[in-house]
Amino acid sequence: MNEWTDGRWSSRTRRRRRLLVRLLLAGGAAAVLLYTEGQWESRSGGLMLVADLLNQPELLLGGALGALSAAAWLSDRRTAVRAATRAVTVTAGVVFLLGVLAAHKVSAAETRSREDAPAGAESSLVVVHRSYDSGPQIGEHWQVLLESGEGWSARRWLLADVGGAPEDARLVEASWTGRTQITVVTDSYRRVFNLDQDTGEPLEAR
Repeated sequence: MNEWTDGRWSSRTRRRRRLLVRLLLAGGAAAVLLYTEGQWESRSGGLMLVADLLNQPELLLGGALGALSAAAWLSDRRTAVRAATRAVTVTAGVVFLLGVLAAHKVSAAETRSREDAPAGAESSLVVVHRSYDSGPQIGEHWQVLLESGEGWSARRWLLADVGGAPEDARLVEASWTGRTQITVVTDSYRRVFNLDQDTGEPLEAR
């Protein structure tokens, strides 16, 4: 009777473990897919809120790595395969943590300005200025962005990416120069963008 009870308990434990492993694998895969979507929407013209929510490598990729590592450790596969899987996941975890620590060591002082469109449209010109004291991007860096729309349909376009190294160009001015026109001026070029009346997309004047 005790042997039958022990066998039944062991069978239930194995089933629960397999279910937990499947849930961890599914969660890890979902986290990777969500991060991939966030990366895609981070492109110029992508959905702003989706990018801000899902382009979180530390949270989503770290969570995926944790879930996959836990699944590998709980898996009931053969000892040799399990040992190899654990070694791979532990190594990946160490590499990921080292990358996160290296990224955090590069600190930047950031300022952000916003200017709404003079036409009263749901568009804003945003200038992000970062100053790096160390790291590969030492120096000043500017991003000129256009944010258009509101809610989940709001989109963000990158108009100019300036600086990043001491010898690179410097931003002089970025402003609205018309009801639907933006001008970006650096110490080496001048670019003019006109907003499409239907989509709000900034199109560079030729």
